Amino acid sequence: MKKLISFLIVVASLHVSAQNIDYSLPEGYENEISKKEYKKLVNESVKAISKYYKIVSVEKGVIALEKGEDYSMLTLHNLILKCSEIEKEDWVELINSHFDGMYESMEKQKQLDPSKFETLVDYFSIRIYKESFITQNGGTDNLVVKKHLDGTLSLLMLDLPSAFTPIQKNMFDLWNKTVDEVFDIAQRNVNKQEFVKATQVIDVNDQKIEVCFIENEDYGASIALDLENNAPEFVGEWGSVVAIPNKGIVNIHKISKSNPLNFVLYIQRLKPLVEKFFYEHTQPISTEFYWYYEGEFTKIHVVESSGEFNVVSPMGLTELITEKE
Repeated sequence: MKKLISFLIVVASLHVSAQNIDYSLPEGYENEISKKEYKKLVNESVKAISKYYKIVSVEKGVIALEKGEDYSMLTLHNLILKCSEIEKEDWVELINSHFDGMYESMEKQKQLDPSKFETLVDYFSIRIYKESFITQNGGTDNLVVKKHLDGTLSLLMLDLPSAFTPIQKNMFDLWNKTVDEVFDIAQRNVNKQEFVKATQVIDVNDQKIEVCFIENEDYGASIALDLENNAPEFVGEWGSVVAIPNKGIVNIHKISKSNPLNFVLYIQRLKPLVEKFFYEHTQPISTEFYWYYEGEFTKIHVVESSGEFNVVSPMGLTELITEKE
């Protein structure tokens, strides 16, 4: 009987492949895997997904599901990056684990009563994504979001045993709560996570510059949203400069009254490293630097010219430095 079920799954997968699959490699991933490798990834993903859901089509890394399924679409973008980092013989296991986890997460979510707010609060969490990524994958109409960092969106999530799942707008609307209220609860949950903190002193143009790090592969970026509570020692009198290249690591330089302009040297030295952490991670967030002050993030404009990075101080920080002088 098990063999028959497996055979039927494969047949269904082949039918989808023959009729509605576009094997064109999504734009921007040409350097990650070949067209041949992408075709294998698509076929294995279709097999894995077909165990649980009915597929309508595959196009440009997006798998559309039939109306009424748990998800309207599933994307292959993260899988492309993850597969590019491991041996090909391990791809099938990774792909199956990925979609099995998504299914199990959704099944767990179904067991929760979406109308009973108090039973869900312990699962609330936050995940930060590139704004362009959210836009390309269905937009924000059905999501609960805040914008903490320019160029990104913070999503309200359920942190379930097998996966992070975005909280849908129709569930949120049942609670009669404000976005700020629920995000505050989610941030308190994030703050309970353990994480690594480290500090290193580097030499830049004969100046000693202190560089601080926060690391937690799942929660690092979200932990940084509440830097004052999670790492107050990393916040100077005039705040900090923060870079969040991916979901797992955060680079920080605290701004002191005694050496307020050292943040420029910090950015100039760390910019290439931040870009490396961004482009080499499966869940990148931003290559930008932000001024963190009194709980708010302001983008710092950095302009590259002839191989050098010119830093434009935010108006608020400039005013603080001018007052000191």
